[in-house]
Amino acid sequence: MNSMQRLGGACAIVVGISYILIGLTYFLLPAAQQPGQAVGPFLASYAENPTFTRLLWWELALGAIFAVAAVLAIQDSVRQGGEAAARWTGSLAIIGYAVTALTSFRALALQPDIAAAYVGADASAKTAIAATGITQLDPEGWLTFGAVGVWALTSSVLMLRTTAFPRMLGYVGIAVGVLYMLIVAGQVLAIQSLIAVAAGLGGVVAAPIWFIGIGISLRRGEAVQTAPVRSPAGIR
Repeated sequence: MNSMQRLGGACAIVVGISYILIGLTYFLLPAAQQPGQAVGPFLASYAENPTFTRLLWWELALGAIFAVAAVLAIQDSVRQGGEAAARWTGSLAIIGYAVTALTSFRALALQPDIAAAYVGADASAKTAIAATGITQLDPEGWLTFGAVGVWALTSSVLMLRTTAFPRMLGYVGIAVGVLYMLIVAGQVLAIQSLIAVAAGLGGVVAAPIWFIGIGISLRRGEAVQTAPVRSPAGIR
């Protein structure tokens, strides 16, 4: 087992745990601060009690940073199944996680000042502040969910083509990829129920199982860096 596997495995476990914490924190958010709410009520509520939203941003930011090492380790382990696809989609995932980290740190820095300005403003100024939005760099999630979803789906298909990881992780990862792409579809089409279901199943259930399972496999040395391709009989 090489150092990238050890580091990537540990980071994958941290990422899985971060998804669980994000899910728990989401349920602690005041109703006005939950995703999809209007900007004005969000800012007023945030100014009064920002604790859980700030905690959520920290979880997202740190989880995204640890995810980069996990992506690199997974990419190395599945590349024998398709090196070009592994490298390209791995790069997409790193971009997606970088956007998540940037958005999160930007929100942590700017939201307190924006909320304070909103609360102290007159009606016309409040309208102007609310119209500018908040801090999202990728409002429809094309990178944060779409690119990461493409990577999860592709990596999982490659897992099934090689002996890098247990087959069950490949199937779970396919579900993660599909659910993440459904979040983007829900954002683009403004279907809140689709976003809620896909984010709940993908981010709170499937993603933690996938990342933690991958992390355990990497740490145990079960996923060799150059895993051989499965025989045709092994992928049926």
